[in-house]
Amino acid sequence: MLLQRDLPLPPASVPDGVGVRPQEIADVTELGALYWDSYPKGVAAVDLEDAIEEMEGVFEGEYGSPWKPPPWSPSDRDGQLIGCIQTVTNAPWEGTPKGAFVIELFVHPEHRRHGLGRALLLSAAAACEQAGWTTLALNAQDATSAEAIHLYRNLGFVEVEQAPAAQG
Repeated sequence: MLLQRDLPLPPASVPDGVGVRPQEIADVTELGALYWDSYPKGVAAVDLEDAIEEMEGVFEGEYGSPWKPPPWSPSDRDGQLIGCIQTVTNAPWEGTPKGAFVIELFVHPEHRRHGLGRALLLSAAAACEQAGWTTLALNAQDATSAEAIHLYRNLGFVEVEQAPAAQG
């Protein structure tokens, strides 16, 4: 389901004991492992190698124009990445609105329910607003994202119709 919200959103608050840093291309292996661990097996990637390739694709622009500055990831006290948000402009999928679009938001299962997903989403929304965007959109699947959909709706995201396909 396609969800969208007008900006601004409330300010973000990062939980105590969590550091936040930009993602870098050197992080693709760690991001891929986090991606693999964060979703039910077979949903987002078929195996760890595929998950790493997905993360490489984000940096290469396969899923839209990568956001500059790079997206942020929280890390625990040991510096391990424990969550991720990736935002692009002009996502390539038919029906997605032009503009700021969250392609991924995931938190390692052991670190959920501590406000990390909320903090990541609110931080991305603030960056989008500062860049001049007036809305933020994302796609969520009912079957695999019930907790995420609850977060999105709690923050005021509403389901919208997919944009019409471009005529060309």
